[in-house]
Amino acid sequence: MAKQNNRLILWLLAFTAVFCIVTTVGFLLLLDGGVDQWSDEEQWLHVRITPGIVESPGSEGLIMDPADLPPLTTELAAAITDAATDPQIAGLLLEIEGTGGGWAQVQELREAIWQFRDEGKPSIAWAETYGNSEYFLASAATEIHLAPEGLALVNGLYISKTYFAGLFEKLGVTANFEHVGDFKSAVEPYERTGPSDAAKAATNALLDSIYGQLQAGIAQGRDITPEAVSALIDNPPITPKAAKKRGLVDSLTYRDELEEHVGAKLKKVSQYLASRRGIWSGSGTQIAVIHAEGTIVGGNGGAGSFGGQMIGSKSMSKLIKKIRDNDDFAAVVLRINSPGGSGMASDTIWRELMLTQNKKPIVVSMGDYAASGGYYIAMGADHIVAQPGTITGSIGVFGGKMNLSGLKEQIGLTTHSFERGARADLFSSDTDFDPKDRAKFRQFLNNFYKTFVTKAAQGRGMSYEALEAVAQGRVWTGEQALELKLVDSLGGLDDAITIATQLASIDGDVSIVRFPERKGFVDQLLDELTNPEPVAGVSLAALALPESADELKAALSEAIALEQVLTDGGPVVMLPGNMAIR
Repeated sequence: MAKQNNRLILWLLAFTAVFCIVTTVGFLLLLDGGVDQWSDEEQWLHVRITPGIVESPGSEGLIMDPADLPPLTTELAAAITDAATDPQIAGLLLEIEGTGGGWAQVQELREAIWQFRDEGKPSIAWAETYGNSEYFLASAATEIHLAPEGLALVNGLYISKTYFAGLFEKLGVTANFEHVGDFKSAVEPYERTGPSDAAKAATNALLDSIYGQLQAGIAQGRDITPEAVSALIDNPPITPKAAKKRGLVDSLTYRDELEEHVGAKLKKVSQYLASRRGIWSGSGTQIAVIHAEGTIVGGNGGAGSFGGQMIGSKSMSKLIKKIRDNDDFAAVVLRINSPGGSGMASDTIWRELMLTQNKKPIVVSMGDYAASGGYYIAMGADHIVAQPGTITGSIGVFGGKMNLSGLKEQIGLTTHSFERGARADLFSSDTDFDPKDRAKFRQFLNNFYKTFVTKAAQGRGMSYEALEAVAQGRVWTGEQALELKLVDSLGGLDDAITIATQLASIDGDVSIVRFPERKGFVDQLLDELTNPEPVAGVSLAALALPESADELKAALSEAIALEQVLTDGGPVVMLPGNMAIR
């Protein structure tokens, strides 16, 4: 009873705190004329692509009502695909402010735009600035417009990594890590000042694949040769007039001129979604779509420090079991966007999925990342769908510790320890691994690696030797993974849902239910107050100072995620650092 009273009080406090905001927002909406209704006149769907579009349900900020939550990437793609055959939608206007996700998310949206174009309907992309991914997305439209003083800079792909060994040497910190897999280079930033030959080879192969996809997509959309695309990339036009003259864009247009150019009423995608969600989530047979985004850790997961999400093995397993035991769900689609994390937590989630597979089909849809631990939880599915630009594989393992004794000495700290047992200080932060420590720990990692490869081979219907040949911690794109039989097909979430429908032998309408449930501000606030999550400690790796604020945030997030995973005390199955390709 006391708990219920406390929750009621929290509800009242939260309601009081947001009442004025709700009232103000409502008043402004009234002034704005409210939500547009369908009319008989020709309408174009107006979609704004912003860096703030999210891949999975999470904390989207100060939103009053779950119905008003911003659309997910996959929801936007579904809206565009649906509009392609909607007789009330005559065209598509894309206003691109930036793409916040990786290449797979961009490809998910681009496929939907291309399908719209395939239906013979016109589409216009407009932006003040086009970078590589923004232009790749826009190239699916029938026309590309640029602000008269804008910038269209498609200048090739770039990836950078920060290495901490030099800093650690100055601080008196030594990294003690072991890895299994020649290409498992996740520990290199903490032990080296640059990449190994294996890491260079893997990264270059990754860039070759993504660059080929970028080149082919632009050539397809602009109806030019791949060689012409390479010429534009190697010698990019830097002024708006040059971009138009060389055919990179079709028109230089101000934002206020767009509606006149379109010549039709614009329908906001948020309004279109509101009118279509009832159709997408109808009364047919239910398929559960589970979003698994972030670093995989033990416990309940939640929001990570410096942004990002954590997939908790406890909370995810509980959700999977709930869906498994609910006969209303005929199939499960697991949407993965994860670079991996704790090996033990990944194995726990894998086990729950295998138990579920005994009762209903499981199809995996891979987002930007489904690598290492992200691949571990996918490998036993009935079917795996990836985007060509998905980063996957990385079947390998590492683990270890940092020796902070030199740093402590520099700042005047002294430590005295008492031990019983020859290996009692195995994971002490005041000692390095001695040869026996290292051999003992490597034995543990080798055992987990063999488990990883064995389960992957069984899930993919391959021999151990064949799977191990493409493992070794090496990262692949979805395009490459399809050739290596690590995934079954290329496509997006809608493709995965279609396959799940077929595997479950569903006839008639299908109802899609997304998990975790999307929540408004009040529910988010109550969850945080009643179920506080522990905050991961800050690793010394986070002390590095990269060149820009964005790189600093990425390094901090990466280091804290690693610190959280290492607290499990088991093997780590994570990507080799930040693999963002710009």
